[in-house]
Amino acid sequence: MSMAHHFRMTAPRDSGRVSIRPAERADLPAILEFRLAMLEAVFPAPADLDALRRDNAAWLEEHFERDFLAWMADLDGRPAASAGLLWFPHPPGPTNSKGLEAYILNVFTRPDARRMGLARALMERLVEEARRAGVRRIWLRASDEGRHLYEDMGFRPSNYLQLTPD
Repeated sequence: MSMAHHFRMTAPRDSGRVSIRPAERADLPAILEFRLAMLEAVFPAPADLDALRRDNAAWLEEHFERDFLAWMADLDGRPAASAGLLWFPHPPGPTNSKGLEAYILNVFTRPDARRMGLARALMERLVEEARRAGVRRIWLRASDEGRHLYEDMGFRPSNYLQLTPD
């Protein structure tokens, strides 16, 4: 059984100008554009943007609806923000008998749609999805701009260490 069949997304929410809904395969181009814009905002310009675009498009095609799900926020019928959740099967432990973890990624809002609560609404949906699946540990990496939102939602620094190439 694939993870996508095990973790079903709940129905969309609509509040007039803004609709919060599960992403569909047709949303992959928007998710890709939002991811590339997020990466550009957080990291120095990559040497090969074409390769980054190609590699991310291939990753999304491979993982969407398998171990990656996304939610979209539409503003006046047009994608304005997205956020994704990647399922991580982890060995069960004393505080997580199922072993399943969730990593939140690709949280991005178009600049013209910021400060409207879209990222918060998307984050709440992803946390709700993860909790419904029995996930005990939800983690993410925060940009300086997003850190306040995540801390306000209860995310805290953990004891994980990271080794990266120089």
